[in-house]
Amino acid sequence: MGRFGDDKIEEVRTRADIVEIVGAHVRLRRAGRNFVGLCPFHNEKTPSFSVNAERGFFHCFGCGAGGSVFNFIMRVEGLNFPEAVRSFAKKYGVALPERDEAGPKSGERETMRQANQVAADFYAHVLWNTTHGALARDYLKSRGIASETARAFMIGFAPGRPAELAKALEKRGLRDAGLKTGLLKRDASDVYDMFRARVMFPIRDAQGQTIAFGGRVLDARMPKYINSPESPLYSKTRTLYGLCEARQAISSSASTSTSVGKDRAILVEGYFDVIALWQAGFKEAVAGCGTALTVEQLRVLSRYTKNVIACFDGDTAGRKASMRALEIFLQAGLLGRGIFIPPGYDPDTFVRERGAEAFAELADNAGLLIDYFLSEQAEEARGSIDARARAAARIAETLKLVHDPFQFDLLARKAADLVGIGEEVLRKQSRETVSRAGRPRSAQMPAERIAASSGDAGAKAEIGLVALALLRPELRTEIAASNVAAIFENERLASVLADLCGTDETHTALEQWIADRLTPEDQSRLSALAVGPLTDDVEEDSNDLEKARALAKDYITALERRHNLREVDSLRRSAVEKARHHSDPDEAAAAAQAVITLRRQRRGA
Repeated sequence: MGRFGDDKIEEVRTRADIVEIVGAHVRLRRAGRNFVGLCPFHNEKTPSFSVNAERGFFHCFGCGAGGSVFNFIMRVEGLNFPEAVRSFAKKYGVALPERDEAGPKSGERETMRQANQVAADFYAHVLWNTTHGALARDYLKSRGIASETARAFMIGFAPGRPAELAKALEKRGLRDAGLKTGLLKRDASDVYDMFRARVMFPIRDAQGQTIAFGGRVLDARMPKYINSPESPLYSKTRTLYGLCEARQAISSSASTSTSVGKDRAILVEGYFDVIALWQAGFKEAVAGCGTALTVEQLRVLSRYTKNVIACFDGDTAGRKASMRALEIFLQAGLLGRGIFIPPGYDPDTFVRERGAEAFAELADNAGLLIDYFLSEQAEEARGSIDARARAAARIAETLKLVHDPFQFDLLARKAADLVGIGEEVLRKQSRETVSRAGRPRSAQMPAERIAASSGDAGAKAEIGLVALALLRPELRTEIAASNVAAIFENERLASVLADLCGTDETHTALEQWIADRLTPEDQSRLSALAVGPLTDDVEEDSNDLEKARALAKDYITALERRHNLREVDSLRRSAVEKARHHSDPDEAAAAAQAVITLRRQRRGA
């Protein structure tokens, strides 16, 4: 469960009017019980985006985005669920006591944030207002960084004296917090500053709070860069430098009142790469924080855009690095594109020496990493049969990481043509893989494969019953009495339905529970029902309760028919196998008779 009380989440949701929140980003007009407008998450000319104020859900019937007011702000601002709750709570004045006893207390985290902010202000003051910062100011100028840009990124300078920041934190009662965040260190005699005589780069989260620092020397000392250690506020593998500054520029859902998002992110390696690109107009640039690219970092970016362009060196080493990155992109559910910087340059020096227009050309022509990979394998396949077979095997292993069925279909076709191998063989080899859940695909529950197709009536009935149980608590007892969860083929949804039917909480009180238990795809399908069919057919009075009850019966009947069909098919295969292997004739006859009986029941249903 989450860290907030259900009553507090319900209070936040009650105050956060979904029409008001969405209306700040989308021009809405009333259409019956809903409000409609152009979807902020994809380009469209005809409105397919709907908001239902009564139920508190939104859904786009074009791209599938949907959910509650929390889901909307999570998409727009790239927040997780607790962050979205906190954002609204702060806006509407709702106090949120923490319940996560496993982590640091709320007050402790807050003092750590305060220590980081004091440090950021201290370093900025030293850079701009003291003689200690003169060399650093000259250094930034030599790197082509304008003062306005440096201030936008809150760049500062740590003085060379051993305990300058320690004194500033001590005065404010934040010394212990400074030790916990890594700003200070302790030796046998005293506490001293971790960063000394370094240009300082505050690392901020998406909401603009300083969570860590990177520091660069001005001379030849090593190490050239040092970064804050991991802390309760800061995880290197999940953090992206520049995301706060780039967030609005990246997201295609950026409010038109601020800036129009480019629906892409440019991923580079260093702080100066981000800053130089930002200054040159590429405000969608971000970088990792002293670590190799991670799946977690890409998943953070995917909250804002699916179009991520990574920069690589244009030499052989850079090409190899792009192929290593491809696997990470695919694991994060992204295809990824690549910019190959000419040898002798990095993004910082390239944009400064060759200009923004030259870099824009590289970015606009960035190709898919998977295309580079396939072309490379096709080149290596030119030769012996063994070479072709090895290339095909490498392609099959890579395609195993592609989870989107449409992307997989297109890539399998292309790969088969390029390498000159049978498409069906390549598909079969690629799909003998480990699923997302971590078990062999052949061992997946049938419904998990069925649910991938939104056109399956049984899969629709399963999510439909979950939606009805969630939105109409009056029906939970009747749904539970039907024991329909026992014939769900999606075991996870069956568990959700069973738990829903065991509580009398309203759907608003179950907000965080829904976020924890339902996948994004399930939440999208649920929101489609909440603003669509369930809204059209099931309103909030006694007559509409009967319509909801009838709809639940229809769903249950659909699932029972599917269950019977599965039994028929299973028994039919059993009868065929028994006959084929000369089993006891009586057993084969009994199996055949069971098939006939079930088929008759199915026709009568």
